[in-house]
Amino acid sequence: MGAAAIRRLLAAAVAAALVASCGTAEPGRRAGEYLDDATGATLTRVEQPFLLFSDDPARAANARDYLSAAPLAVNQSGRRSWWLWLGLWSTIDRGVSVGDPQLADVTAIQLIVDGEPMELDLGARVDRIPGVTTVPYAAPVATARPFILPLTGSQVTRLGRGTSILVRTELAGGAALLWEPWIGSGDWTGFAELAAAAPVP
Repeated sequence: MGAAAIRRLLAAAVAAALVASCGTAEPGRRAGEYLDDATGATLTRVEQPFLLFSDDPARAANARDYLSAAPLAVNQSGRRSWWLWLGLWSTIDRGVSVGDPQLADVTAIQLIVDGEPMELDLGARVDRIPGVTTVPYAAPVATARPFILPLTGSQVTRLGRGTSILVRTELAGGAALLWEPWIGSGDWTGFAELAAAAPVP
C-alpha cells in the first residue's frame, strides 16, 4: 500500500474517532455491564474510549499523536479488579531519522488528575486480563500500540471524582509527551459508580 493510501486511511480513522469523541451527548461514554459467557465474569466498560491528543507542530502542522483510553472493571464471583486500556497511535510520519523518539518507545505512563500525578506501574502491564476472553476496546488503526495496566479501587474512585485528567508519557531517550483530552472527552463518574470502586482510606 502506498504512502498516500495509508495517509487516507489514517485520516478516515481520525475522522471516525473524532466523531465518536465530539458528540454532544455523554451517552457515548455511559458505563454498562455485560457477561463474559466463557468465564462467567461480569465486565463493566464504557461504550466509547476517551480520546486524548498530543501536538507536535514542529514536525507536522495537521497531524497529531493520539491516545485512546478506557477503563474496565472485572467481577469474578465477587473478586473485583480494575484496569486501564490505552491505545497509542499517530498520524505523524516520523520517518527513520536517527535519534528520533518513536511513539512505541514508552518507558513510563503517568495520569495527572486535577494537577496531581498518579503513577502507573508499566511493569505490571498485561496482555490478557484474568476473566476476560476479549478486551472490549480497540484503537481505530491497526498500528496502535496497546497497553493494559491494573488500577486500584481508590484510583478508579479518584478518577471518577477528577475534573481534569491528563496523561504524561515518557519515551526512551528522555523525551516526554503530554496528552490532553479532545473535545467532549467525557468523565469517569458513571464508570466509577457502576464499578463500585470503594475508596481506600
